[in-house]
Amino acid sequence: MRRIAFAAFACIGGCALFQPPPTPEAAPLGPGEILSAPAANDAVAIGKSTKADLRAVLGEAVVIEFDSGYEVWVYRERFRQKAAPPTTEFVLLFAPSGILTKTRIR
Repeated sequence: MRRIAFAAFACIGGCALFQPPPTPEAAPLGPGEILSAPAANDAVAIGKSTKADLRAVLGEAVVIEFDSGYEVWVYRERFRQKAAPPTTEFVLLFAPSGILTKTRIR
């Protein structure tokens, strides 16, 4: 009986040591990456959301700053196929006050 229990625990323990690598979908998002542009768009409020609000919700973006004080933030959807280039972007425009003024999915 002890041998059966030992064998069972050894098998379970061995499975924990040899787990497959995480899939790309399970890997943490990098700067400027989102899973879904429409879902991200639903999480923002034009005229209300601040840069701090959206950084907390969406993570770090690719930021383009203008001399006028406006900022554009760009996020790209993460694709499930390795060879597929990211084509869907979620673009946000912030006024110099730091308030979101416009969004676009392209």
